[in-house]
Amino acid sequence: MGAEDRTIPSPSLPHVEHVVVEFDQPQAISRLVYEVEEAMRERTQEVRVEVSEDGGRTYRQILVQEYTFSPRGATYQREEQRFNLHQVSHLRFTIVPNKNGSGTATLTALRLFA
Repeated sequence: MGAEDRTIPSPSLPHVEHVVVEFDQPQAISRLVYEVEEAMRERTQEVRVEVSEDGGRTYRQILVQEYTFSPRGATYQREEQRFNLHQVSHLRFTIVPNKNGSGTATLTALRLFA
């Protein structure tokens, strides 16, 4: 399964980061595992996952999650989501590092399973 992984800056919202996985051939995706982490600052981070089945022309949102991090509390989150997706040409993983201001995204792992 060949894929191209690239980070795309968002000029209209500089505090939003995107990771787009572009598959050589459409893929089935049954499971998504990712990890996010923040040990230094208190903030709320949002993660959105969208898929395209038409070569990246249009995307359909399949997941939205928010995490509130605190140095004295929650500093790490691991998510495992199951899907029944077929013919996925692109997967877009969007992170809003801090819904209340600026920040840096903290995606520490991203795994896809057929």
